[in-house]
Amino acid sequence: MPPTVRNADVSISVAERLAPGEAPDQAVAREKRRHHRQTALRVLCIVPPIALLGALVVYPLANAVYLSFTKSSFINPDPDWAGLANYQAILTSDTFLTVLKNSLIWTVAVVAAQFVLGLASAILLSQKFKGRLVLRSMVILPWIMPGVIAGVLWKLLYDPYLGPVNAVAGGLGLVDGNPAWLGQASTALAAVIIAAIWKGFPLSTIMYMASYQGVPNELREAARSDGANAWQVFLHVTLPAMAPTIRTTVLLTTVWTFNYFDLVYVMTAGGPGTSTEIFPTYIYREAFQNVRYGVAGAYGVISVVLLSIFTVVYLRQLNKSGGLD
Repeated sequence: MPPTVRNADVSISVAERLAPGEAPDQAVAREKRRHHRQTALRVLCIVPPIALLGALVVYPLANAVYLSFTKSSFINPDPDWAGLANYQAILTSDTFLTVLKNSLIWTVAVVAAQFVLGLASAILLSQKFKGRLVLRSMVILPWIMPGVIAGVLWKLLYDPYLGPVNAVAGGLGLVDGNPAWLGQASTALAAVIIAAIWKGFPLSTIMYMASYQGVPNELREAARSDGANAWQVFLHVTLPAMAPTIRTTVLLTTVWTFNYFDLVYVMTAGGPGTSTEIFPTYIYREAFQNVRYGVAGAYGVISVVLLSIFTVVYLRQLNKSGGLD
């Protein structure tokens, strides 16, 4: 049997590759050299993305972890080693509990509302009616709008004296006077959540609309022929078919919402007090206003740990239920 060389993909018979006058041993050596060149080329192709990943993700994360074990201040901005002092101070402070509570309320409320509105609007825009294409084009506008501009827009809408929110609510008899929605601790977080829902639900709409239109009509027709009503068709046919897209979209919107910064910062900067402080805004405050890089790094590490735990648990639950198949 002629010698055979195995590379990463296939078995190659050396006898089929013998050059005129070439011995089998020479062909084996030539094939090995070719395999080594292919391996080197593969390595060279993956080095740039790995280096970019390291520069943009690994190094900043490692630097944040290091800073979380240091202490600095406005007077002494150079970090000094502090060990676990930052974590001990954070985990026993009332501010951390407020930031954690606000972040959880903010994330759950925004993601849940974006899911409901996105799914409802996706189904509506998938129906045939006049002006459907215009509405499809307009629904994406909030999402493509920069967060800073959206924040300024909603600040104008919530303005106590000039904003249309108070004008409409007062005209309907829902409010008395001119409440400052962003200036009161009891209403500021809800006001920002409404703005974030408006800003982000178009992405869910696009994802769910593509998934909804990808469900074969034959499945719906078969369910209707078996006597299922519209709600049963949606619940037992359409929704299960859309489940993979829904799971992915919910995971992405959860991570993005938890890390959202610009809209909240422009509208309230975390105030009044700490009523709208979430992890990104408080990290910014500690790092760039209070010059406490160690505390900011510790908050950043804690936020990464929380998101990692959520992601792992979420994906494991999907895997158990067959959602990743």
